[in-house]
Amino acid sequence: MSWNNIGAEVFSDGKSITKHPEFPDLTKCKKCDTIFWLSKLEEIVQYEWWRGVKNLNWIMADDAEFLNIEDYFRTLNEGLAENMEEELYIRRQIWWAYNDRVRNGNDPFVDVNDEIKWQENCNKLISLLDESNLEERIMIAELKRNLGDFKSCLEIIKTIDDDELNDDDELNWLKDIFIAECEKGNKWVVKLQPVIE
Repeated sequence: MSWNNIGAEVFSDGKSITKHPEFPDLTKCKKCDTIFWLSKLEEIVQYEWWRGVKNLNWIMADDAEFLNIEDYFRTLNEGLAENMEEELYIRRQIWWAYNDRVRNGNDPFVDVNDEIKWQENCNKLISLLDESNLEERIMIAELKRNLGDFKSCLEIIKTIDDDELNDDDELNWLKDIFIAECEKGNKWVVKLQPVIE
């Protein structure tokens, strides 16, 4: 089935919320509480949705759902991240999960310890990102802004120049949003709306 991104909401942390279903790679068994990577499982059968559910195993199977913040931290404690790429994925999911609270109009932290864990995750995520990669540099700038380090965010975002951009990927509007949010002293995630001229 093909999907498109028409009507997607895009946020400053790089998360895109679309109308079509999203599927996690990390999920948890609802029966035994084991967390596992779906991409590492052996495929035993494919579900052909157009034929309907006829197999009893499909009827009894749980849907794969995204983990909550505590479960993501648990994956790190249990060593489910076997390489830097997997750790980066998990830490980005943690970052997005905290930002989801803000997106939904809630407080980002339940208590002081929760905020400390968030800060540690943001700093660790920054250390895993490559500033020579344009997308990751933008992510570092957003993480710095989230941490309230507006000066570093501005320094990073101003390093994006026209030489890195092609005509189809003009990011001046994005730079302007970051600069404006820093000047306002806003450290929380914002919805992006490109300026159409």
